[in-house]
Amino acid sequence: MNWKGETAVHQRIRARVRELMPRVVEIRRAIHSHPELGGHEQATSDLVARVLGSAGVPVTRGIAGTGVVGLIEGRDAGPTIALRADMDALPIQDQKSVDYASRVSGVMHACGHDGHTAALVGTGIILSELASELSGNVKLIFQPAEEGPGGAKAMIEAGVLREPDVDVILGVHVWSQIPVGMVGFSPGPAYAAVDEIRIKVMGNGGHGAAPHFASDAITASAQVITALQQIVSRQVDPVEPAVVTIGTIKGGYTHNVIADTVEMTGTVRTFSAHLRAAMPGMITRVAQGVARALGADASLEYIQGYPAAINDPKVTAGMADLAARVFGENRVVRNVPRCMGGEDFAYFLQQVPGTFIVIGAGNCERGMAYPHHHPKFDFDEEALAVTMEMLVCAVSHYLGDRAGHGEESSAPRLSKV
Repeated sequence: MNWKGETAVHQRIRARVRELMPRVVEIRRAIHSHPELGGHEQATSDLVARVLGSAGVPVTRGIAGTGVVGLIEGRDAGPTIALRADMDALPIQDQKSVDYASRVSGVMHACGHDGHTAALVGTGIILSELASELSGNVKLIFQPAEEGPGGAKAMIEAGVLREPDVDVILGVHVWSQIPVGMVGFSPGPAYAAVDEIRIKVMGNGGHGAAPHFASDAITASAQVITALQQIVSRQVDPVEPAVVTIGTIKGGYTHNVIADTVEMTGTVRTFSAHLRAAMPGMITRVAQGVARALGADASLEYIQGYPAAINDPKVTAGMADLAARVFGENRVVRNVPRCMGGEDFAYFLQQVPGTFIVIGAGNCERGMAYPHHHPKFDFDEEALAVTMEMLVCAVSHYLGDRAGHGEESSAPRLSKV
């Protein structure tokens, strides 16, 4: 279908989004004030299933634990497009002074997943009204545990991309670093592979007054940490992004005892598969070499996490072109810089073509510019409207048969909910 300017269906979609916004904001704030950690999103999944069910969308629950999938079947047979939102919160104390702040101590939505979920619920309501004008199916995937241990992989293993088979998948993420109203795209690699490392430095303990009779694991570990930074700066091709971070270090007993053991944990972030495969060997060589030179030893446990999220270039370009027609070219960022953060939407992108769309959500004037995972994180809720409009137009563009030709008589009828 050719999407030519603001068609009749686009006008109706935009009007319906505006009509539905108060309800979607209400849903977002309800989720925000009652956050749930990964794997425990019971109340959130209850809310999703209840609202979608009342809109006539059949839902399946209990996928990968708390996952929910809604299925909207079009009038005619055709391809299946999947839309994914993550539902989980983070173990962070909410420090915002708003009436919808978290009511759960030590848990908050500091990454916008509440917004993703609410916007996809609203998208599902509108698409259920458009169903008679679609040739194909829409799967609404509400995923648990994106922040860990990774609900996408578990949902795939449970068959979420089958029956009917998914042909293309879209995900969204609100982003406070981009002004609200903007829509961003990243052709190709977008988010890094994120792996965990656990390094143990082993020395020989002793008295603080007699270091020459001991092998100090703490001083050895300090040199190991410094040397690990040389991997990226001196052993990796400068044009290949990579980050090695040590996040925790634990060792020692008391002030006058030389430690015999130090344990460190951290992350390794890469994009290329060959560099990711080489990292364990490089880290082991550096850690052991430095530790042994100082009379200690070291071991490495390397735990692979999320793979790199690589957007399909063709799907990404098509969605960027559509966004330019829907919102205007001045509101589209066609090459959002790659992010070294991890995103388990990567597992979906390994299975079917798709793209992960960035929705601008920052508003400095309203104090909504804190980075993700900050205890004061919040976003401009206008991003919910942009998300719904983008996703509904994407589905209409992908599955619509008559709606894109500007014919008023064939435009879908959007009822009130």
